[in-house]
Amino acid sequence: MKKITAFIMALVMCAVTAVVTFQVTMIATDRYVGGTSSSVPSASSDLDDYIDGTYITKDLLDKMQEVAKLYSLYYVDPIDPDYFTEYIMAGFIAGAKDEFGQYMNPEDFASSMEDMSGEYYGIGVSVLYNNDYNGIEVITVFPGSPASEAGVLPGDLIMYVDDTSVAELGYYEAVNRMRGAEGTLASFTVYRGPNYAEEIKFSIPRRKVTEITVSWEMYSKADDVAVVKIYSFDDKTPDQFFNAINSALSAGAKGFVFDVRSNPGGALNAVCEILDFLLPEGPIIRIDYKGEANDTSIDSDADYFNYPSVVLCNQYTASAGELFSSAMQDYGMAPLVGVNTYGKGTMQTVLKLSDGSGISVTCAYYLPPKSPNYHGVGVKPDVVIEMPEELAYVNLDKLTDDEDVQLQAAVVTLQDEMDITDGEGVVTR
Repeated sequence: MKKITAFIMALVMCAVTAVVTFQVTMIATDRYVGGTSSSVPSASSDLDDYIDGTYITKDLLDKMQEVAKLYSLYYVDPIDPDYFTEYIMAGFIAGAKDEFGQYMNPEDFASSMEDMSGEYYGIGVSVLYNNDYNGIEVITVFPGSPASEAGVLPGDLIMYVDDTSVAELGYYEAVNRMRGAEGTLASFTVYRGPNYAEEIKFSIPRRKVTEITVSWEMYSKADDVAVVKIYSFDDKTPDQFFNAINSALSAGAKGFVFDVRSNPGGALNAVCEILDFLLPEGPIIRIDYKGEANDTSIDSDADYFNYPSVVLCNQYTASAGELFSSAMQDYGMAPLVGVNTYGKGTMQTVLKLSDGSGISVTCAYYLPPKSPNYHGVGVKPDVVIEMPEELAYVNLDKLTDDEDVQLQAAVVTLQDEMDITDGEGVVTR
């Protein structure tokens, strides 16, 4: 009995102990390190210090010990300690109702740290965990990737990987199984379409994927309009973005459509670096820790990009993609065209535990420069335009300019902006 009690006490200590913090770009959601080391109990702290009438109470520990004793007396099968630990941690996060919180075992945590490089062997998608369906929602399919070539689409819901449900595997294990050695097959099942009624199985050869997070081209029907697509925000994105801007200006661009449709977000530092370039002096983002509004902010300097611009967004524009859209809208730098965005206005911090595992914890709400937080609500466009039903589930990169009615509307809106400005901009970088 002492061994069982000690095991449970160790699990609870693990749940409240984080000793190292990282700022990372995870596969599909913002990761921002908030708080200070003084707010995190050390591994050597006495658990009694945290039994203070909050959610970790002596009654809770007594109840866990009581259940453990009954299981030791009556349960017919042995308990796998590793499996048990993972579900205790997952249960802690679920009990906290942290929608984007996750527990990572040591292998999953180490793999998540590798995402900073922007290179891996896989199929080439960015994803978000869909809490409603316990699945993995595809947000972006990278152009030229194995997934794009096989017909995976934004909005697809990955429900099974290797014939095992995502709910059973857990988010990080399922994502890791999508990766593997070059040439091996990633096998998974997606649900698609209205009410996810269509089931499709994929078996796609993995290959090296280098995430191209920004691309650009001149609009086919206007030789002075550049379309800059931002697929996600990671450490490589700012340089790719500035290169795209300079190339477009050299090609004669006088107006810009910034396309962040199906952009799932990414690293806060990346989106803030780009917004600092685009916006005039003032806040880029306001961060609300623990219910204290305007707790801190990140600001832009006085230089800004003064070319006529429009932001194109859709229902899969999420997190940092929404911050980008809302910040441009708040400053009147660019009207928004498309449909209401996803509605993820929270930050997560990734914390390493003492045994090499880790947790992702929602640590703050973030607010655009002037608007309220949009979590669960999304950002409303100035010009609302839906994709035709027959094109609703087509990869955006495979649409022609004649088919892409949202892009057409964005260009028309941009041309109206260009009519009232001389198009001369400040580009200081």
